[in-house]
Amino acid sequence: MPNLLMLQPHADQPYEVAVDALQLIADAVICTDEFGRILLFNRAAEQSFGYSANEVIGQHVEMLLPVAERLYHSRQVRSFAQEKGDTSRLMGQRREVVGLHKSGTEFPTEAIVSRHLVGGSPVLTAVHRDITERKKLEERREVIAQELDHRIKNVLSVVLSVVSLSANNASNVPEFKELLLRRIHMLARTQCVLRSGADTSTDLKELLLDEIASFRTSDGSNIIIIGPSISIGAQSAQALALIFHELATNSAKYGALSNANGRLIITFRWDGERAADDVIIEWSEAGGPPATAPDHLGFGTNLITNVVNSAFGTDVMIKYPTSGLICQMTLPVERLKD
Repeated sequence: MPNLLMLQPHADQPYEVAVDALQLIADAVICTDEFGRILLFNRAAEQSFGYSANEVIGQHVEMLLPVAERLYHSRQVRSFAQEKGDTSRLMGQRREVVGLHKSGTEFPTEAIVSRHLVGGSPVLTAVHRDITERKKLEERREVIAQELDHRIKNVLSVVLSVVSLSANNASNVPEFKELLLRRIHMLARTQCVLRSGADTSTDLKELLLDEIASFRTSDGSNIIIIGPSISIGAQSAQALALIFHELATNSAKYGALSNANGRLIITFRWDGERAADDVIIEWSEAGGPPATAPDHLGFGTNLITNVVNSAFGTDVMIKYPTSGLICQMTLPVERLKD
């Protein structure tokens, strides 16, 4: 089987130097004859495809492509080889080509093919660049873009709900403005918590601490939070932030957080022994003014009930024992991941 050195037209032309130089190129360089038989396979090609040069020299270049691509590629090679003159172009006018590693793993590459006459015979040179990392980055960017789009739509949906409920429960424009601004500021804080944590999730305890931070005493003894580390998705974080904000605001006005003797205990746990079980969250107040059931459902109760139902598909239990308000939610773990 001939190689490039055997195809030199004149002995004094520096093909040996040229071939040696190809070994220094960082991209995979593969030279074939007009029939697609491999004549040269540089070190970068060995690293990209997993074969040694000795394993592939003389073999058809289609062995480096997935089976589904081979017939089309073979036709392209022969058509290109039969054209006249020296030229270069993207193989088949495509920038991306799928390579096949010796292990059987496919990987994306960019391939540029050129044709030259060596000793009167056409030689095709394909330069392959592995773009696996670039493709991963592109896929990551697409995921982030989709998540951003989803989160923006979700936030706008929540804002519309807050605007509607605030308008229905406000008795005048100043009150409506105050309610609306306070809740929108709360949503903005929630976004900060999400951004400072993982890309699309946060820890339940961290979210709770952020929402009740302004209500804690200097030593933090008036609020106790007990529970394991539970990761929640962005949509769930926004919903729970609304709920905790309403509960804390109500407690600061009428409940345990309205005086120095009041205590708030927040617990959350798996409804069982596994992380795959539902999560039970309980908000329990004590030491404040005696709790009494309201004559009618106000904004806060309506908001909590609606949010829990729409975001988690379940109901919330709110009780008013004299000792203090108790709010309990059992949330499906699958919904919490959203």
